[in-house]
Amino acid sequence: MKNNVDMNFYRQDQQGKTLVIACPQQGAPELVFFGDALPATTDLASLYLSKQMAIPQAMLDKPAPMSLIPEAGRGWLQSPAVEASAEDRPVWSACWVLVDVNETQAGLSIRLEDNVAQLALTLDIGLLSSGVLRQQLTLTNQGRGDVTVQRLACTLPVASHYVERMGFYGRWCQEFQQERSDWQSTWLQENRNGRNCHANFPAVIVGEQGFGEQQGELVGAHLAWSGNHRLKADYTVEGHRYLQAEALYLPGEIVLATNETLSTPEFLSSHSASGLNTMSQQFHQEARQRLHLSKPRPVHLNTWEAFYFDHDMTQLKALAKAAADVGVERYILDDGWFRGRDHDKAALGDWFVDETKYPDGLMPLIRYVKDDLGMEFGLWFEPEMVNPDSDLFRAHPDWALQLPQYSAALARNQLVLNLAKPDAYQYIRERLFALFTEYPIDYVKWDMNRDYTQPSGDIAPQAHAQVGALYRLLDEINQAFPDMEIESCSSGGARVDFGILNYTKRFWASDCNDALERQSIQRGFSYFFPPEVMGSHIGPDKSHTTSRIHDVAFRAGTAMLGHLGIEWNLLDANAEQKATIANWLSHYKQHRDILHQGNNWRLSSADGRAQTQWSLSQDRRQGLAVYSQLAMPKQAQTLPVRLPNLLPEQNYRVVVLEHSPLPSHLMKALPAWWKKDLVLNGASLSQAGLQLPILDPESLILLSIQAVPLAENH
Repeated sequence: MKNNVDMNFYRQDQQGKTLVIACPQQGAPELVFFGDALPATTDLASLYLSKQMAIPQAMLDKPAPMSLIPEAGRGWLQSPAVEASAEDRPVWSACWVLVDVNETQAGLSIRLEDNVAQLALTLDIGLLSSGVLRQQLTLTNQGRGDVTVQRLACTLPVASHYVERMGFYGRWCQEFQQERSDWQSTWLQENRNGRNCHANFPAVIVGEQGFGEQQGELVGAHLAWSGNHRLKADYTVEGHRYLQAEALYLPGEIVLATNETLSTPEFLSSHSASGLNTMSQQFHQEARQRLHLSKPRPVHLNTWEAFYFDHDMTQLKALAKAAADVGVERYILDDGWFRGRDHDKAALGDWFVDETKYPDGLMPLIRYVKDDLGMEFGLWFEPEMVNPDSDLFRAHPDWALQLPQYSAALARNQLVLNLAKPDAYQYIRERLFALFTEYPIDYVKWDMNRDYTQPSGDIAPQAHAQVGALYRLLDEINQAFPDMEIESCSSGGARVDFGILNYTKRFWASDCNDALERQSIQRGFSYFFPPEVMGSHIGPDKSHTTSRIHDVAFRAGTAMLGHLGIEWNLLDANAEQKATIANWLSHYKQHRDILHQGNNWRLSSADGRAQTQWSLSQDRRQGLAVYSQLAMPKQAQTLPVRLPNLLPEQNYRVVVLEHSPLPSHLMKALPAWWKKDLVLNGASLSQAGLQLPILDPESLILLSIQAVPLAENH
C-alpha cells in the first residue's frame, strides 16, 4: 500500500464524466476512477485508499499495482506496457520514476524515466470535450545503443464487475458482425493483415452482466490505428480487470536509435452507465468534432455497378443526367478511367487519364456534371496499389512492398506499393497532385483492396512505416486541397477507424448493398461511428453480391440510415422507380440534419426480429424513425416501438412518410391510428410506444415525429 504523502492526485471533469489519476514518485500512474461525475467535494486520497486491496498469502510481499503502465520490473506478471531489448543495457524490465506532470487543456502529460534502462516514457491522458477518454504513450531511447521495441501498449483498468464482453467479426460483404460472451478468461485479438481487415475491427466493449442498448454499465474501447494491432481483455488472480491496445510490431520492425521516439496510436474509451447507445453517442460526438463538416452530406451516385470498366462518354453523361433528375448531388466516376484499365488485372499505378476512352481528358465530363447539371464531381483511386502488368511496375519492380528474395503473393492481381520508400512515395504524390491540380475534383474515393503479405522492401518489415506514410500522404493532400473530401474504402469496410478518420470524411462500410445484410453491417458500424460518415447506397433490384431482391422502400430506407447514395444504373430504372427514388432522396434532404447532427439510438425489439433506428434533434423537437422488420415476428403482432428522450410534456405529431407494401395476407386491418392525425406527448411515445402495422420480413416504415406548435395544443 502506498503512503499518500508520496502520491499526487489529479482530477478532470468533462461532459458529466470524472477522471482521477494517482501519480506516485516511484512507479507508474494509476487510474483511480473513470466514470459518471463524482461530487466536487470527493476526497481523492480517501477514494484511492478505499480501493487498496489486501495482500493474499502465497504471493509477492508487495504485489505490483494495476497501473496505466504495467511494469514488469516491479512484479507485474502479465503483459507489460513496454517490451523492448538492447545489447548494452537491460531495457526489458523497466521500473519507472516520475519526472513531472503537466496539466494541459487535453488532460495530463505524465513524464517518466528509467535511468538504468535509459528510457523515457510520456503518458498523455485526458477526457476530450466529447467525454471520450484519450490515451497515448511516447517512448524515447535516451541511451547510446539501439533499442528494439517489441510492444508499446496503452492500458485501461476497468471495473471488477465487468464480466461480459462484446466484440466484432466479419468478412468481405459481411463486416461489423457482433458477438458476445462471458468474460472469464483472457481474450485476445490480433490483426496481421497490414490494414484493418474485415475480421478484425479494432474495438471491444466490456460491461456488467446483461448490458444492452439502453441499460447497463460498460466501457467501449477503440484503437485509432489503420494497421496491424493487438487488443486484449484480461484479468489477474488478484481480481484486476483491464484492456490493452497496441499497434502490433512485426519482428525487428521498430528499432530506436539515440533520441528517437515511438508513439502509440490513440486509445479511445467511452464509459456509459446507461447502455450501448450512450457510449455510441459519445463516440459519435468525438467523430463529429474531428470531421469539421462544413455542409450537409450530399447524395452520391457511384458509377461502379452501372458500368464497371466500360466507360462510354454518352452513357456516362446519360447516367449523370438521370442522377441529377432524381436529386443526386455528387457524381463519382469509379474504376476504369486511367490508362490501360480495361479490367482488374492491369494498370494500377499508371495514374494518367486514358486517351482512348477520354481523348479530350476528363474535363468534358466534369464540366457537364458540374456546370450543366449542378452536381459535384468525384473520382476513384487506389493509390497504394500496383499491378505487375503496369508501366510503373515494369519500370520499378523494387517499389512493391514485398521481399525480393521470395516470390510475390498476389491478391486481386495486385501488389502493395511501398510508400515507405521515398521514390515510390514521391511518384504517387506527384501523380495525385497533378490530377487534383488539373481537374476540379470535389471528392476522392480512396480504395485499398488487399492485405499486406511480406510487407518489406528489403529485409526488415515495414508494415508500420507503410501506415505512417499513408497518413502523411493524406495529410499533405488535405493541406494542399482543403475543399476536397476523401472517402476511405478498403474492399468495403476493411479500414474503418478513428486513425484514418483524422484524414478522411467518409467510410464505405461494405461492398454489399443487399439491404438485409446492410442492416446488421450498419448496426455494427454505428457502435463507434455516426451515420454521416457511413456510405450507404441504394442498390439495384437484385443485389450484385447476394442475388436477393428487395422492394425500393427497404433498400432506400436502409440506405437512408447513413450517408445516402445510389449504386444502381438508373438508366435501367423505370419511371415509377425513378419517382420513388426521387421521393426518398427528398426525405433524406429534409431530415439529414436530424440524422447527422442529432443523437442516434439503436432500438431492438424484444423478440429480436425487428430493429428501429431512432434519430432525435439536439433540441429534442424533431425525430426520424426507421422501423425495419428483419424476420417474421415471434408473435402475431409487431411489438410497440418506444422512442426515447422526447420532451415528456411536449406534444408531437406522428407522420408516416414512407413504407414498404403493407401485406393484406398478414392483417385484416391496419392499426386504428394509421390514417388519422395522431398527436401524442413525448412521455407517451417514450414509455407506452407506438403500435405499427404487421409487415412482411425485409420491409420497413419511415416515421417523422414533429413537435406540435403551442398554438395547435389548444
